[in-house]
Amino acid sequence: PPGKVLEMATIDAAKALDKAEEIGSIEVGKSADVILLDMRKPHLWPPSMPVDRAIYFANGADVDTTIVAGQILMRGRQVKSLDEAEVLDRAAAAETQMLERTGLSDRMVSRPGFWGQSRFD
Repeated sequence: PPGKVLEMATIDAAKALDKAEEIGSIEVGKSADVILLDMRKPHLWPPSMPVDRAIYFANGADVDTTIVAGQILMRGRQVKSLDEAEVLDRAAAAETQMLERTGLSDRMVSRPGFWGQSRFD
């Protein structure tokens, strides 16, 4: 059942790590990382049975807000904790370096006619 899945991901996981006094549930004095889901999306609507809908149908794109150790890292799907453009630029540079280092740069170029073969005449 969905409620048990939620327990397994929270308090049961904390118990398995022998950290149930520190984490695993939202209580005064415990550390908590929290995500808020945007449940007003077609695949999560109507609002009845929210735990079931979150467990069965939600995905990463439904995360609206992320809070870690009391710090808001993302709100309204906007990352607040880092420069997203810089991270993407650094990732692209790392990809280029890796492809050059491994000699695989040529594999990232589409073959001539590749897209032309998808036409319907």
